Amino acid sequence: MQSSNAARFAALVLAASLAACGDGTEQQAEQTTAPAAQPAATPKGAAGNPKAEGLLAQAEQAANTGRDAQAQELYERAVALYQQSGDLAGQGRALLGLATLTRYTGQGEVARNIYVRAKAAFAQAGDRLGGARVTFAVAELERARFNNDAALAGFREAAAAFHAHGQLGLEGQALLGIADSERRLGRIVTAFGTVDRARAIFEITSDRAGLQVADRTRDELITYIDENDETRLKLAYDINYADQGGSRLLEALGNLGMGRLEVTAGRPALARRFFGEARAIFAEMKLPNGEFDALAALADLERRLGAAAAARDAFERALPLLDRARASQSTEVRAFEDAATVPLAERGALMLIAYADVLPPDEAARHLDAAHALVPPGTARIDGALQIARGRTEQRAGRLDTAAGAFTEAAATLGDGALTLGRGQALLAHADLERERTNAVAAVDLYGRALEAFLAVRDRIGEGDARYGLARTLAATDRTEANIQYRIAARAFDELGLAQRAQTAVAAARALN
Repeated sequence: MQSSNAARFAALVLAASLAACGDGTEQQAEQTTAPAAQPAATPKGAAGNPKAEGLLAQAEQAANTGRDAQAQELYERAVALYQQSGDLAGQGRALLGLATLTRYTGQGEVARNIYVRAKAAFAQAGDRLGGARVTFAVAELERARFNNDAALAGFREAAAAFHAHGQLGLEGQALLGIADSERRLGRIVTAFGTVDRARAIFEITSDRAGLQVADRTRDELITYIDENDETRLKLAYDINYADQGGSRLLEALGNLGMGRLEVTAGRPALARRFFGEARAIFAEMKLPNGEFDALAALADLERRLGAAAAARDAFERALPLLDRARASQSTEVRAFEDAATVPLAERGALMLIAYADVLPPDEAARHLDAAHALVPPGTARIDGALQIARGRTEQRAGRLDTAAGAFTEAAATLGDGALTLGRGQALLAHADLERERTNAVAAVDLYGRALEAFLAVRDRIGEGDARYGLARTLAATDRTEANIQYRIAARAFDELGLAQRAQTAVAAARALN
């Protein structure tokens, strides 16, 4: 085992296979992780410590060839020489190598103490990148011990530091560590996003080995039940139970819920199928309010995907159903409304506001007035949606300051945690406006906040739009980050079936290479 462990010192770009690093013994976990590599460039102070540098190189060579006892002696001698010359950065590098060797020979707690000494040396030397390498190595140690929260915190700290120092490859490897920790903690959807960023980095750096690991990691994540799958299983159980028991209403509601879930998860083809099934059952049961809900949800999906014609068609089919539902006095319709979590008037107002977004200005204004009449001011969900719509109207008219104010008001109105998706949409609309008037600093901040909101509710459509807008804004000032964001957006668009948008994002990313 000594030789296979020590050989890992040779890799500057780490190759930790998360799929192989399953829940097993500490030894199994350590065999699938790799140590933080030493800097590729000649470090500061090397010229003043030729003997220490020679010993350090010999120690690494001995470690790479499995001569662990000799490597340990050489590392310790290098540490002593660096101490004598007062070279704190060199001392930190030698201690980092010694600690990692110690860890891979099965002495985890001894290694931990040496890592502490290495980090202190780097801190005194003012070498933050060296300190980040130690942080990464300690995170690997925590991961090997299945201290998943500590590992996650360490990998995040290391990734942030590597990013700040422009160490793109190391950031990608730290992201793989983050993703594995998230997987172990059951945060599967979040782990997918982390791997997507790592993969984008490996594409940019032409790291084929990193790409292979990222792809294997993603394939592994697919086998886990994620946060969305838990809801899917419950809804699927309700649908199957209802089908067997003959409860058509429960079956329709299950399909409607499944459709809404798939919209958020970014699977529009499945969402359309579920909405269609729900609408058909509601129509069969003569429940216009249920049928309206299914069509309104379908219309809003098409609107958000940019399919204006399909959205208008679904909205126009939903409108008469809203009128019928409001006028109906049937026991079944009333019972449906009694069980609804959002009143029909509010659902109708939201539909009218969304419909206005795909209409010419005059028609849009009429529908916004109708929405306002349905639900007077005082309901945050409706007030915020109307403020977004007003902002877009002002923006189209060229009154950009007024539009920006409306978007700001909307984001504040939608500040409640239950309205996070709406807040993300308000922030995204404001970000787009600021980008269009070349206010890049404000746009980047707004896109970042919008992205945070969409990720919080796991909304794939909003995430793709926010990342694409962020990339467009950053392209002139931070080509690397813009490149990353374009590539992640392209994957989101591809999953959403938006092939043209995905191709555009990929082309924009490649232009930045």
